[in-house]
Amino acid sequence: MSQQYFVCNDNSHPEAQPKPIRAQNLPVTIRVRLMEQSIQDCIDELRRSTRMIAVIGASLKLRADLDVAPSVAELIRHGAEMALGEDLATLSAADAHALLVSIEMAIAESSELLRHPERATTWKVEDADLLQATTRASSAAFTRILALAETRPALRGALNGVFLDVGTGGGGIALKAAEACPDLEVDAIDLWQPALALARQNIAASPYGDRIRLSDLDVTALPSRPRYTLVWLPTMFLSRAVLEQALDRIVAASRGGASIVAALYTAPDDPFLAVMAALRTLRSGGEVTEPSELETMLRARGYRDVEIDIAPIATFVLGRLP
Repeated sequence: MSQQYFVCNDNSHPEAQPKPIRAQNLPVTIRVRLMEQSIQDCIDELRRSTRMIAVIGASLKLRADLDVAPSVAELIRHGAEMALGEDLATLSAADAHALLVSIEMAIAESSELLRHPERATTWKVEDADLLQATTRASSAAFTRILALAETRPALRGALNGVFLDVGTGGGGIALKAAEACPDLEVDAIDLWQPALALARQNIAASPYGDRIRLSDLDVTALPSRPRYTLVWLPTMFLSRAVLEQALDRIVAASRGGASIVAALYTAPDDPFLAVMAALRTLRSGGEVTEPSELETMLRARGYRDVEIDIAPIATFVLGRLP
């Protein structure tokens, strides 16, 4: 449908009513001016929203007793309250942490997209802020695995063996696994050197260094020996061909009864967010976006009890070997 604008008749007839004029009937210079104004209004509103997100995140950080000038802290808290319409002080520590992680991830990822739209379609991110934000956000994946294990005995039993964290990045999932499961050995692998360097730092700064084995290793080169009881596989970073090879190697490296949790980004119902999810997968190097395709891949390799668990950010496809 063509856009309409309302303009008044000649000023000599003030009683005249506004008449609709289709955009294509306006002079080009007026159409351009109206379009530019509409775009600018939209950008202004989005800039306002961006600042709101930032001040909410800053307000959440103030809960950590940062050394901030009182006048600055007061304005940050006031800005956050204006943006949300309520006081953040009522949030629990866990909820505040989860919100802050999501805000940091959104801002870091958006900033990297703006600065490096030319980046190749593979996960070769050098941006330190994005790498660390991804690390903090990723730990929630293992928290979710723990929640799923409460009602799945096979998955719960897999937490007492050896866990393979494929594409560990900064080590967020590996560290959470070691923290939550004292009897679990953890192998964390990655190929991207900046991520491995960050993982080494994060693991060295933790009390779990003796239980996490970090390796510069391609998942398609896993040794063919039955070692793992649980495997985390983020498929959004793998091309279809590499994913097929990775699954073959994982099966060969898993013990009988081992569980796998394979993840891909959830496609939101919102059309814009769906485009962003697809862009995120593409820029990460992934190709498989349908949970049903991933389910078929697992079943073809003998996995049983395959199920799909959908959440707002990521969809998990779970299965276990005989």
